[in-house]
Amino acid sequence: MAQALRINMSVLSLVEKLFPFSYSITGSGNDESIPVYQTELNFTVHEYASNQSLNGWYIPDAWRVIKAQIFHNEQLIYDACTSPLGVAILSPSFSGELSLTELNQHLISCEQLPDAIPYQWQNLYRPNEISWALCMPDNIKQNLPSGNYQVILETKNSASTMKVLDYFLPGQSDETIIINGHNCHPFQANDDISGCAVAIRVIQALKQQAKLKYSYRVIIAPELHGPMFWLNELTKQEREKLTGCILLKSVGNKADMRLQRSYNDDSALDLAAQNAFTKRYQTFEQGAFRTIYGNDETVFEAPPFNIPTISLTRWPFKQYHTDLDTPETLCEQALQDSVDLVLDIIASYEKNESTVSSPNEYLCESGNIATEAKYQQTYQRNFDGLVCLSAYGLYKSIPQVDSSGVDYSSLSGRWNTLMNCLPREIEAKQNVAQLAEKYQLPVEGVYQYLELWVENNLLIKENN
Repeated sequence: MAQALRINMSVLSLVEKLFPFSYSITGSGNDESIPVYQTELNFTVHEYASNQSLNGWYIPDAWRVIKAQIFHNEQLIYDACTSPLGVAILSPSFSGELSLTELNQHLISCEQLPDAIPYQWQNLYRPNEISWALCMPDNIKQNLPSGNYQVILETKNSASTMKVLDYFLPGQSDETIIINGHNCHPFQANDDISGCAVAIRVIQALKQQAKLKYSYRVIIAPELHGPMFWLNELTKQEREKLTGCILLKSVGNKADMRLQRSYNDDSALDLAAQNAFTKRYQTFEQGAFRTIYGNDETVFEAPPFNIPTISLTRWPFKQYHTDLDTPETLCEQALQDSVDLVLDIIASYEKNESTVSSPNEYLCESGNIATEAKYQQTYQRNFDGLVCLSAYGLYKSIPQVDSSGVDYSSLSGRWNTLMNCLPREIEAKQNVAQLAEKYQLPVEGVYQYLELWVENNLLIKENN
């Protein structure tokens, strides 16, 4: 089956077909792309109106740039509209005169790729911190002359809907594995049109099988927001059918595939992935939950959903979040390998094959590091789903991304990992001291951080 798919159905050609749209959470690019997706699979389209909110997140209006220019001595020196990435997404309008020092605070560039224009996404996920910014090649930014600058930035918001694409392939059992890719980054081929294309090709291959034991569901949506609102509208009975999720994130470049395991690390899907990776690659890099890549796993794994979620990725790659992330940088062989790997995982899952999973590096094996009563405190969650922590002042920034990815072993990396794993840790009744030991963080700092969750009515202290 996989061999026939390789011969007859190019994955790279599908990436090229899905690539040329100005994707975001809402907007004309997403809307225009839907008929193209539906030529491949008969997707159901779920719609969610802009300005809906959930746990501090909200669906933004559609946004477009009308004018974005920088003048120096009355001469136009940069027109950000020459690139679809030239203005940071959701930037508000601005007009005024700035010094070079002030202007530099609103300019985004990539020192490692001085000719590239970066994609700036932060406004999508920091609703209380929205600001304007212009994106340009670093070789232009570094050569701006001293003096004052006139900036004219005109943008427009309009009501819209977020679309979630949903294709269901029934099996003998209604227990369902989700296959997920995200389509919210404009003109980014590997991140993550590659994941969307691989998901489609996988389900097309599965449709050729005469009999499937389990059911499979492709969800293609803007990251975080799409799965979050989609899950929120499911009934309890519908949620209980979702027994696992495979995230496909940046899977089209030539780097080795990496595996990020689920939070619990020992689900049937984890075991199937271990088995498939071992048979296909013998040796490979893998990591515990939120130690390789960060994306929609926090949505699917968030209580009360608790859906075991693994991530497959070839990230990092040098073109990441720039205008250099084009289909020309991708590799058909790598894309096809990604398809075949997912099919191998599913074949192992269908056969209930098992292997010994690697131990979770973050398991706490020794006793509490502090005996003071407050450090024995446990909590109950007072929320459902993924919380927008920046809306509550609880966000712990991800470490700087470099050519090797993110250093999650650093102090800021450990705080970021705790932040993202905390909802599941609360469900597991981990106390303050156990959390501090597990993530190698100062116990008083962890206690104070959890106190902030309590003050924001997200956690309730238990009587121990």
